[in-house]
Amino acid sequence: MRLRSVAIYWLFNHRHYSHSHVPRRAVARALGRELEGTPHLRLPEKIIPADDRQAAILDCVTYALANTDVRYDRTMAHGLGRLRKDVSATFGREAKWDGTSALGVFEFLNRFVKAGNDNDVSEGRALYLLPEFTKGDLKRELYTVMPSLQGGRSGEVSSYMELVNWLLRKYADEQSLSDRDALFHGASQEDGETENGFYVRLRGLRRLCGYIHTEGQMKSRYTQGLGWGIRADVREHNTGNIPMDLLVQYSQRKGDVCRRRHEEQQAEEARRAEARRERRAARPTPGRYVTAAVTPPTKVG
Repeated sequence: MRLRSVAIYWLFNHRHYSHSHVPRRAVARALGRELEGTPHLRLPEKIIPADDRQAAILDCVTYALANTDVRYDRTMAHGLGRLRKDVSATFGREAKWDGTSALGVFEFLNRFVKAGNDNDVSEGRALYLLPEFTKGDLKRELYTVMPSLQGGRSGEVSSYMELVNWLLRKYADEQSLSDRDALFHGASQEDGETENGFYVRLRGLRRLCGYIHTEGQMKSRYTQGLGWGIRADVREHNTGNIPMDLLVQYSQRKGDVCRRRHEEQQAEEARRAEARRERRAARPTPGRYVTAAVTPPTKVG
């Protein structure tokens, strides 16, 4: 309230307006469009998935920004270019999404939310900023469903939340998400794969599932999928408060010891096999017997 009073005081006592009418537009800018009324946030209809575990990831509210200010007009557009550069530094300059990768919408939205919160992006600005991080046909389609700043087109979506919901409805395939979830729960360490490599692969599956699995579920799947040689030790070491990275480091050390022991056993078996071959080669060759045909003498008389 004090900031609003200062703004009004400055406008009415500035020398340019001291003896003239104060334009409504100037006051609206100073108060953040206070005179035009506070816009109401209209949440779109939720997506109801068949699997309850997917409810959060398919809810647009999950991707809400920390700055929930939904105001935006042409007077605020001049700073959008600079803001886009700042967000791009966090989002990744080469990470624009074209809508083609399977279930890429979840990774795209999570990346945008993180970059937006790091730069204090409001949801009002995010509506026009998000399409700048898409490309190809997706970018062109987004601009056809969004409202224009000039007011010539209302658009199919009118807020950041509606834009997120539009993306989820178009690109979030529940069947593909269920298939990736099955891959996550069935993942196990492969032959020749290190413990760290298995964790990286499992983390990728979790990302493709839109992070619907908690940290606890991630640790549980990781320990269950490890090789039998170290699984029991890692499971015993997996206390509730141990971070995931420390658990992976412990697993990697145990795995290295197990592989080293296995290599030593293989080397010992090879040495013994070679010794047996040498002993067999050193044995004297047995004498060879010649078998001759014997004809019985012929009886005389």
